[in-house]
Amino acid sequence: MHRRSAVAFLLALSLPAFADDGIAERLAACAACHGAHGEGMQGTEYVPHLAGKPAGYLFEQLAGFRDGRRVNASMTWLVQFADDGWLHEIATYYAALPPRTQAADTGAEQLTPERRERAGRLVREGDREHGVPACSACHGPDLAGVEPGIPATLGLPADYVVAQFGHWRNGSRRAREPDCMREVARALSPEDIRAVATWLSQQPNATGLRPAPAGSVVPPVACGALQTEATP
Repeated sequence: MHRRSAVAFLLALSLPAFADDGIAERLAACAACHGAHGEGMQGTEYVPHLAGKPAGYLFEQLAGFRDGRRVNASMTWLVQFADDGWLHEIATYYAALPPRTQAADTGAEQLTPERRERAGRLVREGDREHGVPACSACHGPDLAGVEPGIPATLGLPADYVVAQFGHWRNGSRRAREPDCMREVARALSPEDIRAVATWLSQQPNATGLRPAPAGSVVPPVACGALQTEATP
Protein backbone atom coordinates (compact mmCIF):
# COMPACT_ATOMS: atom_id res chain seq x y z
CA MET A 1 0.00 0.00 0.00
CA HIS A 2 1.27 3.50 -0.84
CA ARG A 3 2.35 5.35 2.29
CA ARG A 4 -0.12 8.21 1.79
CA SER A 5 -2.93 5.74 1.12
CA ALA A 6 -2.02 3.95 4.33
CA VAL A 7 -2.42 7.16 6.33
CA ALA A 8 -5.84 7.78 4.81
CA PHE A 9 -6.76 4.20 5.72
CA LEU A 10 -5.66 4.70 9.33
CA LEU A 11 -7.68 7.90 9.60
CA ALA A 12 -10.70 6.13 8.19
CA LEU A 13 -10.33 3.42 10.82
CA SER A 14 -10.31 5.97 13.64
CA LEU A 15 -13.30 7.98 12.35
CA PRO A 16 -15.07 5.96 9.64
CA ALA A 17 -18.10 8.27 9.38
CA PHE A 18 -16.10 10.91 7.49
CA ALA A 19 -15.94 10.60 3.72
CA ASP A 20 -12.62 11.20 2.03
CA ASP A 21 -13.90 14.07 -0.12
CA GLY A 22 -11.64 16.89 1.05
CA ILE A 23 -8.66 17.59 3.26
CA ALA A 24 -10.77 18.71 6.23
CA GLU A 25 -12.52 15.34 6.18
CA ARG A 26 -9.24 13.48 5.78
CA LEU A 27 -7.93 15.31 8.85
CA ALA A 28 -10.89 14.44 11.05
CA ALA A 29 -8.62 12.56 13.46
CA CYS A 30 -6.54 15.73 13.87
CA ALA A 31 -9.66 17.80 14.52
CA ALA A 32 -10.70 15.44 17.31
CA CYS A 33 -7.78 16.73 19.43
CA HIS A 34 -6.67 20.00 17.82
CA GLY A 35 -10.09 21.47 17.00
CA ALA A 36 -12.12 21.64 13.81
CA HIS A 37 -10.05 24.57 12.57
CA GLY A 38 -6.81 23.84 14.40
CA GLU A 39 -7.75 26.34 17.09
CA GLY A 40 -7.35 23.90 19.96
CA MET A 41 -9.98 22.12 22.02
CA GLN A 42 -11.43 23.49 25.22
CA GLY A 43 -10.02 21.84 28.30
CA THR A 44 -7.09 20.09 26.61
CA GLU A 45 -4.00 20.54 28.76
CA TYR A 46 -1.38 18.81 26.59
CA VAL A 47 -2.54 19.53 23.01
CA PRO A 48 -1.47 22.70 21.17
CA HIS A 49 -3.37 24.80 18.66
CA LEU A 50 -2.04 24.53 15.10
CA ALA A 51 -3.87 27.19 13.09
CA GLY A 52 -1.77 29.95 11.57
CA LYS A 53 1.61 28.55 12.61
CA PRO A 54 4.35 28.47 9.96
CA ALA A 55 3.98 25.59 7.52
CA GLY A 56 7.68 24.82 7.84
CA TYR A 57 7.35 24.45 11.59
CA LEU A 58 4.27 22.23 11.33
CA PHE A 59 5.93 20.03 8.73
CA GLU A 60 9.01 19.56 10.92
CA GLN A 61 6.85 18.49 13.88
CA LEU A 62 4.88 15.98 11.81
CA ALA A 63 8.10 14.59 10.35
CA GLY A 64 9.56 14.50 13.85
CA PHE A 65 6.74 12.29 15.11
CA ARG A 66 7.17 10.04 12.07
CA ASP A 67 10.96 9.86 12.29
CA GLY A 68 11.38 9.65 16.08
CA ARG A 69 12.56 13.17 16.91
CA ARG A 70 9.36 13.67 18.91
CA VAL A 71 7.55 11.11 21.05
CA ASN A 72 3.76 10.81 21.18
CA ALA A 73 2.12 7.44 20.58
CA SER A 74 -1.06 8.83 19.02
CA MET A 75 0.77 11.19 16.66
CA THR A 76 3.27 8.54 15.63
CA TRP A 77 0.45 6.09 14.88
CA LEU A 78 -1.24 8.65 12.60
CA VAL A 79 1.82 9.69 10.58
CA GLN A 80 4.07 6.62 10.66
CA PHE A 81 3.39 5.80 7.00
CA ALA A 82 3.07 9.37 5.68
CA ASP A 83 5.38 10.63 2.96
CA ASP A 84 6.76 14.17 2.91
CA GLY A 85 4.24 15.32 0.30
CA TRP A 86 1.25 14.46 2.46
CA LEU A 87 2.84 16.02 5.56
CA HIS A 88 3.41 19.22 3.58
CA GLU A 89 -0.26 19.23 2.58
CA ILE A 90 -1.31 18.93 6.21
CA ALA A 91 1.11 21.66 7.30
CA THR A 92 0.06 24.04 4.54
CA TYR A 93 -3.62 23.51 5.35
CA TYR A 94 -3.25 24.40 9.02
CA ALA A 95 -0.85 27.27 8.34
CA ALA A 96 -3.45 28.95 6.13
CA LEU A 97 -6.15 28.91 8.83
CA PRO A 98 -6.75 31.98 11.06
CA PRO A 99 -4.53 31.95 14.18
CA ARG A 100 -6.06 31.33 17.58
CA THR A 101 -6.87 34.64 19.26
CA GLN A 102 -7.73 33.54 22.80
CA ALA A 103 -5.56 32.76 25.78
CA ALA A 104 -5.48 29.15 26.94
CA ASP A 105 -8.59 28.05 28.84
CA THR A 106 -6.78 25.59 31.11
CA GLY A 107 -4.45 26.05 34.04
CA ALA A 108 -5.77 29.29 35.53
CA GLU A 109 -2.82 29.29 37.92
CA GLN A 110 -2.10 32.67 39.45
CA LEU A 111 1.49 33.84 39.48
CA THR A 112 2.78 35.82 42.41
CA PRO A 113 3.79 39.37 41.47
CA GLU A 114 7.44 38.32 41.73
CA ARG A 115 7.04 35.27 39.49
CA ARG A 116 4.98 37.24 36.97
CA GLU A 117 7.67 39.91 36.81
CA ARG A 118 10.36 37.26 36.41
CA ALA A 119 8.44 35.52 33.64
CA GLY A 120 7.82 38.76 31.76
CA ARG A 121 11.49 39.67 32.00
CA LEU A 122 12.56 36.28 30.65
CA VAL A 123 10.11 36.61 27.76
CA ARG A 124 11.16 40.14 26.84
CA GLU A 125 14.79 40.36 27.98
CA GLY A 126 16.05 36.85 28.70
CA ASP A 127 18.73 36.11 31.30
CA ARG A 128 22.24 36.82 30.08
CA GLU A 129 23.85 35.47 33.23
CA HIS A 130 22.46 32.02 32.51
CA GLY A 131 22.72 32.21 28.72
CA VAL A 132 18.95 32.44 28.13
CA PRO A 133 17.84 34.63 25.21
CA ALA A 134 14.51 36.43 25.32
CA CYS A 135 11.58 34.43 23.96
CA SER A 136 10.64 37.46 21.85
CA ALA A 137 14.12 37.55 20.29
CA CYS A 138 13.35 34.31 18.42
CA HIS A 139 9.56 33.95 18.43
CA GLY A 140 9.01 37.51 17.23
CA PRO A 141 8.37 40.76 19.12
CA ASP A 142 4.67 39.87 19.41
CA LEU A 143 5.37 36.17 20.08
CA ALA A 144 3.33 35.33 16.97
CA GLY A 145 6.14 33.26 15.41
CA VAL A 146 8.55 33.77 12.52
CA GLU A 147 8.60 32.12 9.11
CA PRO A 148 9.60 29.52 8.17
CA GLY A 149 10.09 27.50 11.37
CA ILE A 150 9.43 29.40 14.61
CA PRO A 151 5.94 28.95 16.13
CA ALA A 152 3.70 31.34 18.01
CA THR A 153 3.79 30.78 21.76
CA LEU A 154 0.73 32.82 22.76
CA GLY A 155 -2.16 31.00 24.38
CA LEU A 156 -0.60 27.54 24.56
CA PRO A 157 -1.71 25.44 27.56
CA ALA A 158 0.79 25.88 30.36
CA ASP A 159 1.12 22.15 31.02
CA TYR A 160 1.83 21.53 27.34
CA VAL A 161 4.65 24.11 27.37
CA VAL A 162 6.11 22.65 30.57
CA ALA A 163 5.98 19.17 29.05
CA GLN A 164 7.82 20.32 25.92
CA PHE A 165 10.58 21.89 27.97
CA GLY A 166 10.88 18.56 29.76
CA HIS A 167 11.15 16.71 26.44
CA TRP A 168 13.89 19.07 25.27
CA ARG A 169 15.76 18.68 28.55
CA ASN A 170 15.73 14.87 28.43
CA GLY A 171 16.31 14.58 24.68
CA SER A 172 12.94 13.04 23.72
CA ARG A 173 12.21 16.11 21.59
CA ARG A 174 14.87 17.12 19.08
CA ALA A 175 14.94 19.75 16.36
CA ARG A 176 17.20 20.52 13.44
CA GLU A 177 20.72 21.35 14.63
CA PRO A 178 21.74 23.64 16.14
CA ASP A 179 18.84 22.90 18.47
CA CYS A 180 18.52 26.22 20.28
CA MET A 181 15.49 25.19 22.37
CA ARG A 182 17.40 22.26 23.85
CA GLU A 183 19.98 24.68 25.20
CA VAL A 184 17.37 27.14 26.47
CA ALA A 185 15.44 24.37 28.22
CA ARG A 186 18.56 23.11 29.96
CA ALA A 187 19.54 26.60 31.08
CA LEU A 188 16.20 27.44 32.71
CA SER A 189 15.26 26.28 36.20
CA PRO A 190 12.02 24.28 36.64
CA GLU A 191 10.55 27.24 38.50
CA ASP A 192 11.32 29.61 35.63
CA ILE A 193 9.91 27.14 33.09
CA ARG A 194 6.62 26.94 34.99
CA ALA A 195 6.44 30.72 35.37
CA VAL A 196 7.09 31.37 31.67
CA ALA A 197 4.66 28.64 30.62
CA THR A 198 1.92 30.08 32.81
CA TRP A 199 2.61 33.63 31.60
CA LEU A 200 2.47 32.57 27.95
CA SER A 201 -0.72 30.59 28.45
CA GLN A 202 -2.48 33.72 29.68
CA GLN A 203 -1.58 35.84 26.64
CA PRO A 204 -4.10 36.16 23.80
CA ASN A 205 -3.35 36.99 20.18
CA ALA A 206 -6.32 39.31 20.15
CA THR A 207 -5.73 40.77 16.68
CA GLY A 208 -4.88 37.46 15.02
CA LEU A 209 -1.27 38.33 14.20
CA ARG A 210 0.44 35.93 11.80
CA PRO A 211 4.11 34.88 11.92
CA ALA A 212 6.63 37.53 10.97
CA PRO A 213 8.25 37.18 7.52
CA ALA A 214 11.38 35.10 7.10
CA GLY A 215 14.51 37.16 7.71
CA SER A 216 12.73 39.80 9.78
CA VAL A 217 14.19 38.43 13.01
CA VAL A 218 17.88 37.84 13.61
CA PRO A 219 18.09 35.41 16.53
CA PRO A 220 20.74 36.00 19.21
CA VAL A 221 21.78 32.34 19.01
CA ALA A 222 22.24 29.88 16.14
CA CYS A 223 18.92 28.12 15.52
CA GLY A 224 18.31 25.41 12.95
CA ALA A 225 14.54 26.01 13.00
CA LEU A 226 14.99 29.24 11.06
CA GLN A 227 16.44 27.18 8.19
CA THR A 228 13.32 25.02 7.85
CA GLU A 229 11.87 24.85 4.38
CA ALA A 230 8.10 25.15 4.01
CA THR A 231 7.85 23.44 0.61
CA PRO A 232 8.98 20.02 -0.62
